[in-house]
Amino acid sequence: MQKYDIVAMGGTFDIIHDGHMKLLTKAFSISNKAIIGLTSDELAVNKGKNLSKNYQQRFVSLKSVIEENFPKSTYEISKLENDFGP
Repeated sequence: MQKYDIVAMGGTFDIIHDGHMKLLTKAFSISNKAIIGLTSDELAVNKGKNLSKNYQQRFVSLKSVIEENFPKSTYEISKLENDFGP
């Protein structure tokens, strides 16, 4: 499979589930670096999400999952404040 320099993906990552893990696995397997857009609290609420964790908690949780499951991967977590990304 072709390897890309950078891929971008996004999500709320409130409760990280198998679908999130598959998405992360794919992103890291096809790229040298993944930019992960993490939905802000405001955008998530505007999209009708009922959050159980705030942005900072979700950030820490996502970073922990990445470090534990994809330790050699290069990534950046960017706050998503609108539908178009950073």
